[in-house]
Amino acid sequence: MNNTLDSKIYWGESEINAAYDKAKFQEFQQQSPEQIKQACTDKNGRLKHIIRAEHFDLEFLETICETAKAARRVAKLEDKYLKSLLTGKSVLNYFAQESSRTFLSFSTAQAHLGMRREDVRDIKTSSQMKGEPEKDSLRTHSSYFNSIVCRHPSDVYDLFAIWALSLSDRSVSFVNAGSGSKEHPTQGILDYYTFRESHKEGLDGKSFAFVGDALRGRTIHSNMKILTLHQDITIYSVAPKHLQLDEETETYLQQKGTKLIKVTDGLKDVVPLIDGAIYMTRIQDEHDKDKGKQKYDPKFIFEEEMLNQMRPGAILTHPLPKREEIAPGIDYYKKDPRIMLWRAVRNGMWTRAATFAYLFGVDDQIRGQYERIKKAAATP
Repeated sequence: MNNTLDSKIYWGESEINAAYDKAKFQEFQQQSPEQIKQACTDKNGRLKHIIRAEHFDLEFLETICETAKAARRVAKLEDKYLKSLLTGKSVLNYFAQESSRTFLSFSTAQAHLGMRREDVRDIKTSSQMKGEPEKDSLRTHSSYFNSIVCRHPSDVYDLFAIWALSLSDRSVSFVNAGSGSKEHPTQGILDYYTFRESHKEGLDGKSFAFVGDALRGRTIHSNMKILTLHQDITIYSVAPKHLQLDEETETYLQQKGTKLIKVTDGLKDVVPLIDGAIYMTRIQDEHDKDKGKQKYDPKFIFEEEMLNQMRPGAILTHPLPKREEIAPGIDYYKKDPRIMLWRAVRNGMWTRAATFAYLFGVDDQIRGQYERIKKAAATP
């Protein structure tokens, strides 16, 4: 366990109180990964917090994927039923870091289930500007809502939130919408759904390339951890040396027995080797101190001619936003099954709806309703 105190978490103006809270949080961080997962799991063995991809198993992912497929079909035929399921539940979308796509994906997913939702997107409007520590802010939010979705620049905010919420008597689910450069578990779920739907024969034995900023790409980290759940997976980390995969994720893959191949001289020779997915990412320069835009090495750009070099069944995707890492002509291909960037965006809305259905225990109702609809439609 990485026992660090990220300076991006605000501990309040009182140095005495901050020192006390930091010591308590460090105690929480020192728990084993198994203990952390247990803190995120209810008495029935279901996850009550979604913070890290390493907490997922294939049964959980199967449940989310099947619920997402059912929800999107029920919404077309019986939208009122779907919207009736969580009308008594509320959620705060707390985004302390820039986001539009993930924020809207969550908000729309929650709307499909009838949840009451509020948002905080500008920290300047919060009580932190009055010196309130983030620990107290979280406990305050938990008094008003049944669930909190949070994006934060801190690498350890997911753990910090679970620790802070554990101090309360209220049962509030927490969903990590991106913690610094480390984790983006719900993006991992939506990408897994996209991979799964694109490969009906299964993912075992497939090869995947993750291209761009492997060092700080939180979506890459979550995706790689999820893929270790499958057998005989080969992962190519395709990035310049200074943006190659972080040691923590590399160690995780090694421990899980997943084959990792690092490539630092460009994408061209890797494309013909991939039969799963080529996953492009931009340079995550929001983590740089100077916040300037780094130049993307042309050797790592997915060029238009590479589409025809891909193996049968392989797909191209990207967590977005994208910049220059994919040739512009690819945006003009319509209904090409190889290009899944935009399909994945919509998949994210439905997998997040399925995630909330799971957290509040109505996922089985959605799947059951869809089965009833199918049965009724098949009856002469």
